[in-house]
Amino acid sequence: MKTEKIRTNYDRLIALWILRCLSPALGRSSFFIGGSYADNDVAYYLGLPRCHNEKTMHDATRMMDEMQISLERGNRAKLPARAETNFKLFADALKLNPTEKLILEFFACLTLESPLIDTAHLIQRLIETEPARVLEKVLNLQPYAVAKAMASDGRLMRCGLLRREERSMRSPKFCIFSKHLANLLLRDSYDPAKVMKTLGVVTPPPAELDMEDFTHVHKTLDLLLVYLKSATAKRKKGVNVLIHGSSGTGKSQLTRVLAKALTLPVFELDTADKGGNPLSATQRLSVLNMAQMQIDPSSLLVFDEAEDILTQTTTDRGAANTHKGWFNLMLERNRQPVFWISNSIDSLDPAFSRRFDFVLHLPIPPKAHRLKILEKKAGKLISEGLIEKLSELECLAPAVISRACNVVRSIRKEIPKQGRDDAFTNIISGVLKAQGHPDPAMTAIQRVPHEIYDINHLNTSADLQRIAENLKNRPSARICLYGPSGSGKTSFGHWIAREIGQPLISQKASDFLRPYVGATEQKIAQTFERARQEGAVLLIDEVDSFLCDRAHARQSWEVTKINEMLTQMESFSGVLIASTNLIDQLDAASMRRFDIKLHFGYMLPEQIRRMLRAYCQSMNLPAPSYSDLDLAAAMDCAAPGDFAAAARRHRFEPFPDSHSFISAVADECEHKSSHARRIGFN
Repeated sequence: MKTEKIRTNYDRLIALWILRCLSPALGRSSFFIGGSYADNDVAYYLGLPRCHNEKTMHDATRMMDEMQISLERGNRAKLPARAETNFKLFADALKLNPTEKLILEFFACLTLESPLIDTAHLIQRLIETEPARVLEKVLNLQPYAVAKAMASDGRLMRCGLLRREERSMRSPKFCIFSKHLANLLLRDSYDPAKVMKTLGVVTPPPAELDMEDFTHVHKTLDLLLVYLKSATAKRKKGVNVLIHGSSGTGKSQLTRVLAKALTLPVFELDTADKGGNPLSATQRLSVLNMAQMQIDPSSLLVFDEAEDILTQTTTDRGAANTHKGWFNLMLERNRQPVFWISNSIDSLDPAFSRRFDFVLHLPIPPKAHRLKILEKKAGKLISEGLIEKLSELECLAPAVISRACNVVRSIRKEIPKQGRDDAFTNIISGVLKAQGHPDPAMTAIQRVPHEIYDINHLNTSADLQRIAENLKNRPSARICLYGPSGSGKTSFGHWIAREIGQPLISQKASDFLRPYVGATEQKIAQTFERARQEGAVLLIDEVDSFLCDRAHARQSWEVTKINEMLTQMESFSGVLIASTNLIDQLDAASMRRFDIKLHFGYMLPEQIRRMLRAYCQSMNLPAPSYSDLDLAAAMDCAAPGDFAAAARRHRFEPFPDSHSFISAVADECEHKSSHARRIGFN
């Protein structure tokens, strides 16, 4: 029996699948409703009578049976030649067996061919509840072969070529990876690169950085390069490298740099499908499985944004924790080395971390490297002074610098050359504030300016210059600075770092706190390790809010975080400076660990006079009169921070003379303490 619409072998295949779906054993009862068809489009495609009555319905069932017999016995119904070639190449690449290949062909057609789609809707409930039975009948396959092919650990499901969308526990919906893949395999010429891109595996652009930009982690990279070279030569399985660090530190760039150094191709797994829709964690793991089967073993794979997989939140356990055994097995069977990139590993399960060959923390580069990156990328855009100033920002990541350079470079013709510094600073400030960092403009002026800073303005009994000289010869000490707010403790930490020629890592105690059990201790350990690697002075402000007396602790985690800090302090061989306003609240054990305890008091009268002269000169104010100097010296709780605060006010409300300026300093003192005396100020 023939119909006008069934002319080619491909039409014969679609018609045969439809008729098998609507056979008495499956969906015949769903196709006929009383004296009419459940779907007229399907009936017309098959060439069934259009007149609906009891006789024609009887004739229709007979015609369907005869047509199915004819198609079963006639020339082989098959896909178009191009599609057959595509599916064969694709199946060979993924090592699919004939049953898996045929099932994939069926679901591809089910995605694109309207008559088959309409038929599937008629027996939708049957497909959802008994998918194996439907496939056995429709594709004429053995039950055990279908069950094996559709199993969750089979290639089709494991690679995500077929996806199961759970509507309920008893009604899963199966579909092919994507409509784009179905269209590519059925209608286009086979192109492996296009197939890979459709599956979400892309070739990244060339690296913008080079190995010199990562010398701050060169020890680990030297070992990693040797290991990867050996692993790829031997085609070793189960090679996994975890790279973590804050956003913008160059983690993705590093993988491209390593691939270039090893002269190996590198592929990245996309986070969205071809239509721009985000891929779920499970879908991305499926893409990883497919990529490992498709590409050459002597390649590198990059799985970015891996925190969605590896770590858990209060609302989501993460794909790896949900399928722990399966994920561990996958890590152990990788055909190619895989780089897993994550911004955070605070809640990473130890069972996963021990399966990574390398766990590399990529911190924001130290000041010397930040300076080189700024000079390299922004040297022709902004002034040397701004480059030096920005290099001081410990939270300034390479990616933030690159983005700001791109923006300013694109508009450089529209803004005057002298305005580029302000534009660059504005862009940097916006990004850093959005990341939760302090405004860099404000951060830069919190401390006493370098040109004004003088240790002789600090009221402490110790010989600060001698301490600095000794630290130059042996840069190892644990120093506790205590005293009232604004007395110069933090600025002294910065001065020490400059004097002994070491970079500075500055942290507030609150920077260590994390929401997960054990994560705070991990952050403490990471910070001390970073200071060791960079050979930096570690400055911890407001340490009283962290190293409080353990006798007052109410929770066990409060004790463990203090213990971790004490342990790290004990083993740290560099220069550690901790500052506090409340030394009497520190844990006794922490006090014993400090080599030096320096008290910073309010400024003495002569120190106040010298600082007033220095600030007036820097702000281009007339030199203070003798009476102003004497009045200033009468303040009994003035500190360097009060002068800095008044100087900030001068930026937007300029003082006409030195008397106005010292009056502003007196106001700062009065706000700070009810005991401040404003002798002679009105």
